[in-house]
Formats: sequence, structure tokens, C-alpha cells
Amino acid sequence: MSTMIEKTSNPKSVRTGKVIALAYSPELINNLGKETHDSAEITRLGIPADRHYGETRYSSSARRTVPNNRPITICGVEAARAACEKLGADPIPPGGMGENLLTEGLGDLGDLRSGDRIQVLDSNGEPKVIFEVRKQNEPCSNLQLYHKLMTKELMGRRGVICAVLKEGHVDIGDTLEVVVK
Repeated sequence: MSTMIEKTSNPKSVRTGKVIALAYSPELINNLGKETHDSAEITRLGIPADRHYGETRYSSSARRTVPNNRPITICGVEAARAACEKLGADPIPPGGMGENLLTEGLGDLGDLRSGDRIQVLDSNGEPKVIFEVRKQNEPCSNLQLYHKLMTKELMGRRGVICAVLKEGHVDIGDTLEVVVK
């Protein structure tokens, strides 16, 4: 099942990488992390069986239920590795930042803005899943589980919160492409 894809003016691919982990679970681990899996079905509502799946979500900042216009979180492992190295902390495990997709090769994703896209490519290099960036994912205080300064260290580099423009299946090892508008 796929959704309609709107065209952007002059999009350009800026870099490619790989999916190195997929994480989702109905409940959070340590109020933050998610269980890892080998594959995931991505729908416009997110990943079935994920805590953030559905038409609505609870916003702790707004203290109410709001439309779920950002069901997928994507993080770059480069940000976590750099933060842990700088702080002398143990590595953050896959799923440990609450991400659905953990990437390698795309960098820390801190340069992505609303409207940019992350595409999962099939074996022919065609997009099989398309995510649209809604905003940067602000680090929460729960990240202090790993180090008391982890929230500060990941500011502007925790990854992105995305909507789903094209639904499909994702596996560990799939190729990713960043397309900026």
C-alpha cells in the first residue's frame, strides 16, 4: 500500500547510508528505548506495535492528545557515538534513543529541515519508503540515563521526527538516501 507523493521543486540527493537497526515496541524500555527487530512495516501511522503508532499521540508538552503527524523517529548513529566518546560514556544500544530507524552514513542529521526527505531504496535504487522530515527531535532528559550531560551533548543532533509519505517494508541493511528540497 502506498500513499500519494507530492513533487518538490529541484530536490537533490545529498548523501546515502544504511539502516543499521529498526526499533519499535508497545512500551518504552527505561522510559526511553525500544526493542530491536530485523524488519518493519511502515504505514502512514507509523509502525504497528510501536508505542508511537496511531492517528493520535499524547503530547507531554501540550498535556493533551494531538494528531500524530510525526510517527517515525530516525537517528544517526554518528551522533550517539560522538556524544558517548566525548563524555566517556558506554555506547548507547540500538533503540536506546527511542528511535525507529538507526542509520549509518547519513551523519548526525542535524542539517535536515522540515520538508527534506529520507528515502529507503529498493535493489533498483527506487524509493520503496519515503519519510518527510517534520522537525529536529529535541533530546529529552531521559537520555541522562546514559550520562548526566547526554541531553546537552545531543542537542541539535538527536535525529529527526518524520511523517510517512510512502508506506512499505524496511529491513536492516537497506540503503537510505537523503533528499533536500
